[in-house]
Amino acid sequence: MRSKADFEHLLWQVLHEGIEAYKDSDGWYLLIHTRCSHLQKNGSCGIYDSRPAICREYENEWCEYDAPAEEGFMLHFRSYEELLKYCKKRFKTWGK
Repeated sequence: MRSKADFEHLLWQVLHEGIEAYKDSDGWYLLIHTRCSHLQKNGSCGIYDSRPAICREYENEWCEYDAPAEEGFMLHFRSYEELLKYCKKRFKTWGK
C-alpha cells in the first residue's frame, strides 16, 4: 500500500465493527474479529469441499496460541482514528 487511495480504502474498512488493520514483514492485512458463519461447533468447516479460494490458500505457519500475533506487527490500527492520524503523518497533504 502506497497511495492515498489505498489508505482511503483501508480507512473505510476499519470504520466497520470488528475490523482492524496491520502491517507485518509480509505486507498489509485485515484482522476480522468475527466468526465465520460456516464454522461448526467442533471447529471444522461446514462448507469444506466448496470453501472459497482464500480459505483453500490459507496456511497456518504459526498460531496465536504459540505467541500473540501483535508481536510480529510493524504497524497496527485498531480504529479509524488511529489510522487517520497515521495517514495525516504519512501524507503531509492529507485532507487538503
